Amino acid sequence: MCARPQRVSADVGKRDAILEKLAAFILAEGLEAATLRAMAKAAGQSDRMLLYYFADKDEIIAEAVTLLAGQLTAILAANSVPQKLRKDPLHAHLDGVVLSDEVWPYLRLWLDLAARAAREDADLSAVAQGLGQGFHQWIESQLATTDPDLRRKEATHIMIGLEGIVVLRAVGMQDLVRELL
Repeated sequence: MCARPQRVSADVGKRDAILEKLAAFILAEGLEAATLRAMAKAAGQSDRMLLYYFADKDEIIAEAVTLLAGQLTAILAANSVPQKLRKDPLHAHLDGVVLSDEVWPYLRLWLDLAARAAREDADLSAVAQGLGQGFHQWIESQLATTDPDLRRKEATHIMIGLEGIVVLRAVGMQDLVRELL
């Protein structure tokens, strides 16, 4: 296998702009719609031009999801608590974040990634695991608990509860969750 040629800075800028469009497409339409032809159309490119900038469809999806993870991280940072909280108050705060319309498209994509990982899609499984670990670490960073082992367990409990909320919303049962808020 030969190495890919180095791209000039103009190519890098164009590649980044294309990647932004691809990420927006995947966020809006989901992974199922992410065929090479559909992504090329969304990016205003030909299939061949996408393959000039990216090795293959898997690379496009991995990089687009990584870009989207960065966007979600920024949204979560904007929704961070001003001071660390105990488990239950933090969970209550994050319930509202998870149910927000701003975060929902990212969580819908997360469900898609998790389902594909469950079907043992090796490439997406690694991406999903990285995203899950990042989210877990972010939850841990918001907790006031000083004992590291307990903080990790509390973050896991919160994450499990939040995932339940995501699943309930996905199947149209968010009213059940809102009753608890």
